[in-house]
Amino acid sequence: MSDSKTPLPTDSMKAEGSGKSDFGEPQADSSGIINLIEPTIVFKIQNTLFGLPRSEVMKSGFFRGMLESPYLGDSKEGSIENPIVFDDITGITPGDMKSLLKVINIRGYEERTPSFSPTEWASAYRLAKMWDFDQPRDYIYKHLDKSVTEPIPRIEYADLLGFENWIVPALAQLCQRSQALTAEEGARLGIVRFAEVCKHRERGRDRSNPSEYEKWIDKSVVLTARE
Repeated sequence: MSDSKTPLPTDSMKAEGSGKSDFGEPQADSSGIINLIEPTIVFKIQNTLFGLPRSEVMKSGFFRGMLESPYLGDSKEGSIENPIVFDDITGITPGDMKSLLKVINIRGYEERTPSFSPTEWASAYRLAKMWDFDQPRDYIYKHLDKSVTEPIPRIEYADLLGFENWIVPALAQLCQRSQALTAEEGARLGIVRFAEVCKHRERGRDRSNPSEYEKWIDKSVVLTARE
């Protein structure tokens, strides 16, 4: 999988104004006290506050390193008065954070799996990978793998999230199917992948097994195509 650069919190770690709060359950009351037995770490994304139990936050390699660092951490960091701030430069949205927090709250309870769209799963995966939440990341990957089944969307999500192992099997499906590729599908694939699929569709007129196409596809070309 490709590495993604971890966006750092803003240097000041200061909240500009109180903003909205989105703690799920529970929320901060008007006095600023969060009704939790264990300490809560507070994040600010755009103008929204999010809270997560410290025990969950410390499962993140990224935040554990930050909060335990003698240079970065202090006793007030992650409080309502001094939340950990991610600004617009990071590209993180409140919707991304909501998706991740839902996963952290319910993972392990399969009957409560959220009915996410693939886009929401992808948002949650991006943050879990970025912040080294290993178990939520693996949980999300499993559900993404189930929910994205069509070959072209699988290739697009593979490029977005670094799932290179999805690409060749998805291209092999396109080689094997009976319907011709459309112009719109070709545009979504990009010229390199479109040409590779067309070449092997012509080669395998007998509609070979997808595993045969996987052997023929030039992996050195298609795995580096990011058009």
